[in-house]
Amino acid sequence: MSKHRAPRYVRTKKALARVPVATGATVVGLGVLTSPAQASTTHDWTGVAACESGGDWSINTGNGYFGGLQFSQSTWAAFGGTAFAPRADLATPAQQVETAEKVLAGQGVGAWPTCGKRLTDGTTPAALASTPAPAPEQPAAEQPAPAQPAAETAETAETYGRHAAGGGDYTVRRGDTVAKIAAAHGERWRELYQRNLDVIGSNPNRILPGQVLEVAGDEQVAPAPAPASAPAPAPESGTVGNSAPAPQAATAPAPEAAPAPVAAAAPVAAPATAVAKITNSAGAVKPQAQAAADAVVSNVPGAAGITIGGTRASAVDPHGHPSGLALDYMVADAGLGDAIAQYQIEHWDELGVEYVIWQQRILTSPTGSWKAMEDRGSATANHFDHVHVNYRAA
Repeated sequence: MSKHRAPRYVRTKKALARVPVATGATVVGLGVLTSPAQASTTHDWTGVAACESGGDWSINTGNGYFGGLQFSQSTWAAFGGTAFAPRADLATPAQQVETAEKVLAGQGVGAWPTCGKRLTDGTTPAALASTPAPAPEQPAAEQPAPAQPAAETAETAETYGRHAAGGGDYTVRRGDTVAKIAAAHGERWRELYQRNLDVIGSNPNRILPGQVLEVAGDEQVAPAPAPASAPAPAPESGTVGNSAPAPQAATAPAPEAAPAPVAAAAPVAAPATAVAKITNSAGAVKPQAQAAADAVVSNVPGAAGITIGGTRASAVDPHGHPSGLALDYMVADAGLGDAIAQYQIEHWDELGVEYVIWQQRILTSPTGSWKAMEDRGSATANHFDHVHVNYRAA
């Protein structure tokens, strides 16, 4: 079922209009609830969080929305959330629920246009669990001594950031994707996904921190940089950015350069192994658009079964759909849309991307920032159910 979320910055404008703010003043309503757990006694937000974020109350995927209930930063601040934490993903579930109750009172359940229907009466177990009960006082003689921090060993320093649990297992960390983990372990994402289907579930674009996946081999880590005094290896003929070989040491030949591991290589679009089916109504798309679509359905988990819209006579940009240089990747899940958009960014030059539109935002450079677009009135017009990509003319 399609997940069409209404433009969240529109909600933010409404929120700012309704919440009185004065310099040095506290947002009205912060003192109404005396404890974080009280916010959860009115409604159970578990279903909303499951719909918005897969139930991950600490999620921050970089899409501009944070925490289990996917607050925008401006909405989080407008309704007093920054009194708890700078961002929603840094707050406890109880604090997120308390802030959500204020948004609900100010804007109604429409603030979560798709997932709000899952809001029920009752309490939110995750919020209650994040409000620890005070520990009973103990006599001074019985109080445990404070734990001493373990000294960092050479082994922990070397393996930090690899997240490997050993024995062919890998523990998912925030920011990981199936494709990224598979590439780091020298295998294809489909193989990794099929092997861990019972852990990941039906959506390969939604993995959660803490899940343990079975991988094919050890993670490939970039080697430590060579000492500054070591002579640099001679670049190979034709290396980008080098017009002539580096000078050789007079006393000894330069050492042979070792092949870089997969994880350290610059991102390059993986070769397409599938042909994307594109729906056209005004002739075929340009070859570069077809090639880009082939790469997407071959390398983005879950993209092989989506509908892709190609040429049509009517479009805002005449150099887009009418000319065969634009594609609409229709998605039923925001996570898949994020993955497709991210693939375009990571392989911008290889795919010949000109700009990307997704969730009422436009990106015109892989190193730039997303810019909000005007409200066009519907989820489709605002690109909440598809990723629009324009490719450069050859």
